[in-house]
Amino acid sequence: MSNVLEYTPVDDIPSIVTSLHKSFRANPNRSLEYRLNQLRNLYYAIKDNEELLVRVLKKDLNRPEGDTQLLEITPLYIEILTTINNLSKWMKPTSAKNVDLLYYFTSPKIAKIPLGTVLIIGPFNFPYLTTLAPLVGSIAAGNTTVFKQSEQIPYTSQTLGTILTDALDPKIFQIVQGGIEETTVLLNQKFDKIIYTGSGKVGRIIASKAAETLTPTILELGGKSPAFVTPSVQPKDLKTVCKRIAFTRFANAGQICVSTDYCIVHDSLYDEFVDMMKLVIKELYDVDETNSTKLVNKNAWDRVMNIIRNTKSDVVLGGDGDREARFIQPTLLTNVSFDDASMKEEIFGPVLPVIKYSDLQHSIDNVLDIADTPLALYIYSKSSKEIETISSQIRSGALVVNDGVIHGGLACVPFGGVGESGYGSYHGKWSFDAFSHERAVLKNPFWTDILFESKYPPITKMDLKLNL
Repeated sequence: MSNVLEYTPVDDIPSIVTSLHKSFRANPNRSLEYRLNQLRNLYYAIKDNEELLVRVLKKDLNRPEGDTQLLEITPLYIEILTTINNLSKWMKPTSAKNVDLLYYFTSPKIAKIPLGTVLIIGPFNFPYLTTLAPLVGSIAAGNTTVFKQSEQIPYTSQTLGTILTDALDPKIFQIVQGGIEETTVLLNQKFDKIIYTGSGKVGRIIASKAAETLTPTILELGGKSPAFVTPSVQPKDLKTVCKRIAFTRFANAGQICVSTDYCIVHDSLYDEFVDMMKLVIKELYDVDETNSTKLVNKNAWDRVMNIIRNTKSDVVLGGDGDREARFIQPTLLTNVSFDDASMKEEIFGPVLPVIKYSDLQHSIDNVLDIADTPLALYIYSKSSKEIETISSQIRSGALVVNDGVIHGGLACVPFGGVGESGYGSYHGKWSFDAFSHERAVLKNPFWTDILFESKYPPITKMDLKLNL
């Protein structure tokens, strides 16, 4: 147990969840104005405590203040404001389309109703955006919410928990703090939906537990997201390509679920790409333990360093670190093969393997063999044919051409995985939809019974024809 983070007593957890179930049943249709007020409270709670939130995350992970602003706080504001500005429209029932003439007078509609009580289990690496964006959707949809943050960032979780508890109505929102024991007790409770962001190993545990009570889940699980660099890339654009890839790999010390996990570069560009990437890393990420984001704990440091130590590739930049400081130098690996130690699992650290290819199809097949459904697929190319060849064969949560990661902060597109990288999506309207149930609503006047006589027995062949 952390000396900073106040864990929730495990005996209190069932009653916390029960209280939110009771609260929802007592008021299952909270008004638009109530939901908007809660979202405004959330917005100003973050706004008023912005500097504090940036500071405590730096204390936990040493993340530079500007990175937190860019990667989390600004996208979060956009998320909340987009929801506030559109919630009235999202909540309105919509009329069904292509209604059969026989059912025209039933006025079929689709209504969005709350699911009930939602559990959000957030990660350490993006504790504001990836936990609060789902919370925005849950509140907007009219649910009650249990909020479980990562115990690995104690200062951040304690501070954010206090801020949210003060800002939001306890009838719809409760915090549970803790580690494995507290999370296990939480998962023994009944929820109406669970969203989890983290590793595939834990995601499988949560999905299995949720299946016992037929609880739907959203799982955001990451994976080995590749970046292809094809021969159509022009030499004049190579520095831009390298800058964009370096950002997606080394920001937050590589601890981003949609980071570029490895590059696949055509042999005609390979040497120039490696030379340029070394220059870009030195220019943008010439960091040490004082000004770089830390790995979350020493186990994470050991895992990433073991990848570097066990690689059969060439370590052409970086490769060293400080375990006590949980720091690893931005590391570039070249002459990497698909069976290298760096290709066995998601790296989730500041290490970039670069693979050379000459046969595009062969490389695509290799990608499909090691991780066929990445959370993101990045293609740097000016050839629509190359882009189509790659993207049509590799399923991914997102596809970004000539850039990376940028989709993760947008409220106008869904964010989610496919296959091994997870399922379900959120952000913007997709968050509202994820925590709502689409209920079919029909109202059939009594006078229409003459139109439905054919449904009553005995049913004749003529009755069947009338129903066609």
